[in-house]
Amino acid sequence: MSGSHTKVTLTKENARLPQEHFFSKLPLTGTAIGLTSLLIAFMLGRSNSTYFFFSFHVWWLFFLSIAIGAVFFVLIQFATKAGWSVVVRRLAENISMTMPLFFVLLIVMVIGSHTLFHHWLGHEALSDKIIQSKQWYLNIPFFYVRSVFYMIVFTWAAVYFSKYSAQQDETGNHEITYKLQNASYPFLIVLGFSVTFAAFDWIMSLDPHWYSTIFGLYFFASCYMVFFAVLIIATRIMHNVQILKDVITVEHYHDMGKLLFGHTCFWAYAAFCQYLLIWYGNIPEETAWYGIRENHGWFYVFVLLCVGHFIVPFLFLMARRAKRSRTLILIVAAWMLFMHFLDLYWLIVPTGFEEGPQFGLIDIFCFLGIGGLFVALFAAVTRRKALVPIKDPRLPESMTYENV
Repeated sequence: MSGSHTKVTLTKENARLPQEHFFSKLPLTGTAIGLTSLLIAFMLGRSNSTYFFFSFHVWWLFFLSIAIGAVFFVLIQFATKAGWSVVVRRLAENISMTMPLFFVLLIVMVIGSHTLFHHWLGHEALSDKIIQSKQWYLNIPFFYVRSVFYMIVFTWAAVYFSKYSAQQDETGNHEITYKLQNASYPFLIVLGFSVTFAAFDWIMSLDPHWYSTIFGLYFFASCYMVFFAVLIIATRIMHNVQILKDVITVEHYHDMGKLLFGHTCFWAYAAFCQYLLIWYGNIPEETAWYGIRENHGWFYVFVLLCVGHFIVPFLFLMARRAKRSRTLILIVAAWMLFMHFLDLYWLIVPTGFEEGPQFGLIDIFCFLGIGGLFVALFAAVTRRKALVPIKDPRLPESMTYENV
């Protein structure tokens, strides 16, 4: 389908973030807010260290999952030779480049490991035959080695693709596109295994009696879904930059909306399959995990997730017109960020607090702390490079793209 498009010439100068744009101030502001908030959270956590480590773990995984989703998006675009996404791929590359932050913050999980994973690190594990049978896998040295390996893989993929994509802006060498395309295939295989086992280690092992073979898929669906929500929000915020107004059109919002819609359904499919298989199997070690999350105050969170994480976005995004409305899709994307947090909170916190949610100041300052540093690093990377891969061979296709 053809249509009229504004003729735009992209150069290293006009494709960069303007100096007066508010994003230029975010690295310093975000860092200040982030470090101050983390300090306050640490101080508040001195009187409630157990809840601090659980809250920090939730928010660490929340922002890390966004970066993981961004890495997968970048690799999948190269692997599939996608043309439509070129104009928004640089934002995804910049989001993925926040990965080193989570490598550093991994130290907090190491410090709090005996609190978070007390079920298999405490004294009660010595008399538990089920946990004893898993000691070959659930032991601190091996757990730390695996965690570091996952972060190395995620960070390496993010840096590798972002580095060569930016290099193409300088050289214009089309061979770089084909090089990254070929590299994406083995990277995706390793990343697939890494995100699966990371989900097992960082979330599922909080309760070592429980197991679900579909949980890796469930976590991946969450990562990819929340990334599209963040990409929509970031694109909308940056849309006041003139050059992006000319190259990112309603057609690209339409596709991002379709992907958000599709992966919301994908998450619901994985969640329902997991629940159905455990309900049907009726194995005590599996059903006990849901038993905690369907009682006390957690039942209301469970119901809200069923309605808010699937039914609400499904109804709002089903219509074509909704996916082409920048305002409506922005609202739905922001809502899905909240739902993703609620999902992680429901997965993690009941392990230590079965009586119900305890949201408070520690959660707020952990959010501001990690979120502030995340935004600061994203903004710092964004202002150093062109906002669009200006010499990508598929850029003309992306700039003239229209949905059929």
